[in-house]
Amino acid sequence: MKKTLFPILALSLVCCTPQRQDTQHITITTDDAADRKITLVPMGSRENSVDMTLEDGAYRATVNTSETGFYNLVSVKGSYQVIVPYYVPVSKGESTAHLTFGEVGVPSIESDKDNNALIAYTTTYADNSRAMWKLSKDDTEAGRALLEGYATKADSIISLYHCSKPVAEYIRTWAYINACEGYNSLTRILGIPAKDMPYSREEILPEPHTMLNTSTASLFPSTPNIIYSSIPNKNDLDSALTYVEQYYTDTTLVKKTKETIASVYVSRYNYRNDFDKGLERLQSATERYGLDPRHAEDFAKHRSAVPGQPFPDGIVLQDRDGNIIDFSTFRGKYVYIDMWASWCVPCLREVPVLQELEKKLKNKKVTFVSISIDANKEVWLKKMDEKNMHGHQLWNPEGTLGKALNVKGIPFFAIYDPDGNLYMHGAPRPSQGPGLVELLEGLK
Repeated sequence: MKKTLFPILALSLVCCTPQRQDTQHITITTDDAADRKITLVPMGSRENSVDMTLEDGAYRATVNTSETGFYNLVSVKGSYQVIVPYYVPVSKGESTAHLTFGEVGVPSIESDKDNNALIAYTTTYADNSRAMWKLSKDDTEAGRALLEGYATKADSIISLYHCSKPVAEYIRTWAYINACEGYNSLTRILGIPAKDMPYSREEILPEPHTMLNTSTASLFPSTPNIIYSSIPNKNDLDSALTYVEQYYTDTTLVKKTKETIASVYVSRYNYRNDFDKGLERLQSATERYGLDPRHAEDFAKHRSAVPGQPFPDGIVLQDRDGNIIDFSTFRGKYVYIDMWASWCVPCLREVPVLQELEKKLKNKKVTFVSISIDANKEVWLKKMDEKNMHGHQLWNPEGTLGKALNVKGIPFFAIYDPDGNLYMHGAPRPSQGPGLVELLEGLK
């Protein structure tokens, strides 16, 4: 009998296993539907977001099933946007909920225990955040209590609503991430450098690898950055990548974190020193750790930031009439470049000082070129007229020059030599005074 019952039992278990549904039919009702737009955004999936359709007083949408069962429900009315997580088991196929939107804050929900729990924690997070931003410099212990309270409140909600295992894991992960991000905010709120805080993040929170080594953690965009910040020797590319592979096993999370490490390496590298060695190191790491080749490609494009390199190829520069200006037009002169934008207040402060410098400089081998990275040409033209900006005023419509030169922020200044090669990356600002005048007058 045992031999005949076993296969029958096994077949029974297979037949009773819930099947994953290809699509989900989701219905949302609300007391405040007028002029409201609701969008479903699958988490952890490449599926596109879907705008819900309002019919007969209810929002409805059929969306491809999220790989995880989690979605972001995005509500927009006027200038007010609310985003809340929403969960539908991949085997269920349909879900309904009623949302009540107040004047401000998190909406309330009437749904199943999982989504009730998610809204309850969303409210907790909003309350904690508001309380944290009310703290003053002497409230370090109150801040600590708020940070440690995320996990306590998450466990309380999970217990109260008896939510499913995926939702419980999501809430616990979310609480941990909120606490990590909250610690960084707390140092700014209190006006205390992290090194001077009476407690470190490591003292009050578990290590990230004990909390974030799950596929659920990869649903949160900030997770790779939190992991990166915890790596002991994060500034060494190989050490950082090795650490991730050693302490994390979830393949999705490992991949995302390694890509973050590579992106940070590219963005923070000092391209003026050992460019070839830096590129070789990244190319080698790409092969060993399976990184996306685009990181090495992006790194190689920054060669233009190395002194002695020519002005980068493919950079479109236009004058105010729309004429394309080739940078070779300025050959034979040292070119002092000012990279700016109409919305950049520090840039605008430099304008009158730069104009005065142009008038007073005696060295005729130096010419001045201002390059705007404004996205909108009309805004650029208007600001030039307001500031009475004259001389060589050019526009980089695609904003590609800043990336090519690895510019971290504007205003940015550089000097090119008479052969069109980079002479100085990060030249002094006009407002820095006599030092710049001496530098430019001395160019022969």
